[in-house]
Amino acid sequence: MVGQAPAADTTIRQRLWLSRRALFGHLALVVWLPGCIAATWWQVGIARAGDSLGWIYSVMWPGFAIFGTVLWWHIVHDDPATRARRRQVLTQAAAQAEQERAHRDRVIARAEAEDPELASYNAYLASLSRGGQAKRWSTP
Repeated sequence: MVGQAPAADTTIRQRLWLSRRALFGHLALVVWLPGCIAATWWQVGIARAGDSLGWIYSVMWPGFAIFGTVLWWHIVHDDPATRARRRQVLTQAAAQAEQERAHRDRVIARAEAEDPELASYNAYLASLSRGGQAKRWSTP
């Protein structure tokens, strides 16, 4: 039985490659790649007829084909569990950023309590921020 995949691995592969999302990706790729090849061929013909801009487009369409292939790969291989883990990491990062922001605000409040000049300057900056007035070099 050398070279055979376990049954669980086969089921995961089938779910990965034959899911509704993956089938849509396969269909889109089957339409996209020949379209890009046809557009490339068309632009090469235009470029050979004398329009030098056609050379740029004849290079651009294979780039679109590569982009479509990379997008297809991500559509097929990005599973819901991975997205959930990514969402959880982003939520944790946002919570950590909020804690850091709160800590920074406490440090600033302590510094303002010790220095009234700093407090007045920060109040001035806050009033400018609330004013909504466009900043100009001539505005003091």
